[in-house]
Amino acid sequence: MIVRSARFLLTRLLFLVMGLPVSRFRKKVEYLWSLDEEARYKVLDQLLARNRSVNSAGVVVSGLESLRSSPPLSKKQLRIQSSEQRIGKSRFGRHTAGTTGEPTQVSLSRIELARMLGVRDYCFRHYGVKLGLREARLWGRPEAGIKARLRSFVMNRRVFHPVGPKAGDVVVELIKWKPDYLYGYASLLLEAARLLEGMDLEFEPPKCVVCTAESILPAQKDYISKAFKAPVAEEYGSTEFDVIAFECRDGHRHIVNPWLIIEGDESDTCLVTDVSRKTQGLVKYQLGDSLSVSGTVCKRMGGGQIIDRLEGRTLDRFFYVTSQEKIHATVFPPLFEAYFSKKNEVFGFTVVQVEFSEIRVFVDKLEQSNGHDLQAFLESELNHHLNINVNVSVEIKMRDEGEEMKKHNYFVQLMSGLV
Repeated sequence: MIVRSARFLLTRLLFLVMGLPVSRFRKKVEYLWSLDEEARYKVLDQLLARNRSVNSAGVVVSGLESLRSSPPLSKKQLRIQSSEQRIGKSRFGRHTAGTTGEPTQVSLSRIELARMLGVRDYCFRHYGVKLGLREARLWGRPEAGIKARLRSFVMNRRVFHPVGPKAGDVVVELIKWKPDYLYGYASLLLEAARLLEGMDLEFEPPKCVVCTAESILPAQKDYISKAFKAPVAEEYGSTEFDVIAFECRDGHRHIVNPWLIIEGDESDTCLVTDVSRKTQGLVKYQLGDSLSVSGTVCKRMGGGQIIDRLEGRTLDRFFYVTSQEKIHATVFPPLFEAYFSKKNEVFGFTVVQVEFSEIRVFVDKLEQSNGHDLQAFLESELNHHLNINVNVSVEIKMRDEGEEMKKHNYFVQLMSGLV
């Protein structure tokens, strides 16, 4: 217990050394949510006036009134903005191929990152967890690289990859490590729960399990909860904003970031405005998900708003090599990122599986290379790094205006009859 406490204090000290006052912003989150709606919106109005964010039309948004008439900001427009910006030494970059297959780069100042971590700390404390306690992260691919390992050291976490022939050994190792909480992809947490159920292991339960990035059904959450003997919370967020909504113990997905304004257009497409952001103007940003926001009398977290319907996320995230062998589909985005770097080009993509060991790749453009180059690169990389032979076909398919408004998963599973 003394060692755990010392490790937690080290992590929080590292936050301060890095210029990330997480506790200060967590208390700020608590303060803003303690205000009534009118008082909080007055604070947001003042922040908009002070920050003078520019909307997608190039017009300064000086307050909530001018926000109402602002046009949406698409992912394509954000990518153009990001390509024109350079991340300074005092800024943090979050670059991802994205679950939509549309690469984006988010630039954050230290204060903006600290604010995000403050929101996360606020959410975790609802389940008796503090940011910096021991985290077991179930991610789509094994951790690699010095930066990734350093980041995990700072955050006091270990990354586990419970897929493949040694998945059972990974779950045993996870349990023996005695994490304070689990965090990761819903599909991998479900896979780990299935493996754990078949083991005769006595273990100290974590304080909670947090599912992120993929939708999960109530019955599946119950299954994970029973396997790990811990409550399961669903997190809804994005690279651009980190945590947007978080599930309370009563099962409500509360809006938890007090600096965000969540709206829906006529088709219920999610529009998000971050009134606190200075580094990038995120005004009515089209996140890509279809959702609806409603009021609630539950006061366990946040204010009076919850996400009561959320579409656009999928749990089916496995690529099947054979009927018995599968890998998590998160292997694909890093391959595309490597290709982007090699060819100095960026494009949207969707990977579709219709047969075992066979994928069809749809891209919206190829300017510096061609379909044969991409096909050869993907087949070679999959064989070299994963030792699997995959047949790849590439097709350029431009998205029409209607599709651009919708969320596009980077991986689509169209095989039938899978168990």
